[in-house]
Amino acid sequence: MLQNLAPGRRVLVGRDRTPMQVEAFRGGRRPRLKLRGVDTRDAAAALRGAHVRVPLNQAAPLAEGRYYAAELVGVRVAAVDGEALGTVREVLVTGSNDVYVVRGAGGELLIPAIADVVQAFDAERRVMTVDLLPGMR
Repeated sequence: MLQNLAPGRRVLVGRDRTPMQVEAFRGGRRPRLKLRGVDTRDAAAALRGAHVRVPLNQAAPLAEGRYYAAELVGVRVAAVDGEALGTVREVLVTGSNDVYVVRGAGGELLIPAIADVVQAFDAERRVMTVDLLPGMR
């Protein structure tokens, strides 16, 4: 979500999550991010590969029915028949659709984030209901 990197926004940078302010951002094939106070090549090189985070409570709102991956980690997952499958441990971003890594008593399941599989998500109760396709277990 590009709004999270708009000029003036505060972000957390690197392992120590240093608060910094976005000065400029250009998306595209080779995105560029300019942070206030990072004014030399050496300073920029020191941050190469650093994670840039936006606290979830400060992230730009998403459209109805859309969620950030961080909101889904820890969500309980149940099959349409009520069977508890585990909890979302990770969200993998792939080229076509996200994949939820769910771990539970039965092991690990990879659940594609597609309408045919994800039947419902109750954000308040933090429960996702899925209809597993044949061969997914």
